[in-house]
Amino acid sequence: MVEDGSATPDPLVPAQLRSLFRKHGFRPRRRLGQTFLVDRNIAHKIVRAAGLTGEEHVIEVGAGAGAVTGVLTRSARRVVAVEVDPALVAMLRETVGSAAEIVHADLLTLKWVGILGAERCGSWHVVANLPYAITGPAILKLLEGADWFADMVIMVQEEVAERLLAEPGSRDRSLLTVLVEAAAEVSSFGRVSRTCFFPRPRVDSVILRLSLRRPGLVPAQLADGFGAVVRAAFSSRRKTLANALSQASGSKLPKEEAAVLLSDCGIDPSRRAETVSGQEFLRLARALHAKRTDGLQ
Repeated sequence: MVEDGSATPDPLVPAQLRSLFRKHGFRPRRRLGQTFLVDRNIAHKIVRAAGLTGEEHVIEVGAGAGAVTGVLTRSARRVVAVEVDPALVAMLRETVGSAAEIVHADLLTLKWVGILGAERCGSWHVVANLPYAITGPAILKLLEGADWFADMVIMVQEEVAERLLAEPGSRDRSLLTVLVEAAAEVSSFGRVSRTCFFPRPRVDSVILRLSLRRPGLVPAQLADGFGAVVRAAFSSRRKTLANALSQASGSKLPKEEAAVLLSDCGIDPSRRAETVSGQEFLRLARALHAKRTDGLQ
């Protein structure tokens, strides 16, 4: 119940969600990817994917009007709900009230220590419905907080899910695929029809679980080099690895040296970026690091 004694609005009921929108003068903006879950079964499925027992601390990113937030508050010990849109923050205060800690903030500029504290305990769980417009940057921002998190359950558009699940050799494989692969094991918890949202998006979505690696694939001292190598390889997808690495911005490797280095790492220089595994990129980053360290001695 809200303070005036009326029933708490349920954002999972389309008519009540639309009523909330009218009350707060809110119109979903498609260019920002603002669509809202209105299927109770899917809300519960997302929470089940997080494997909650009632004792966990959860941070929900992109809480919207509270469709999943309300389920989380009944499934976890503590819920922190982050939302950037002020109108949606006002709706959250109606739909979930004090059951969740509501934070008005932009994920992309969020300081994890300010929200979750200095202790990087690795025990928080993340639940997020990520708008298509910022999916890649949002996932990388979440991975910056990996020391605080045990796992992440994210709902993304189907095209993004295909990229994150792509194995070496798949055309769907991308820079984001490899960066996520280095930090987490990705598994699918099923597709979500576009009919489960209001307004209805043009594509379906997928629920993914990212189980964070402990430790991550890439040692801290190689993190920058690994990222640079992967970005260089994917900067020119149609080119061979030898060409892409030699022509990447900031690279000082002639094509012949790049080819030799790749061969020494057991990687055919004529391969392309989407065929290379995270482990192979790590070998290459390690070899480049050793080469440059030797050059300074």
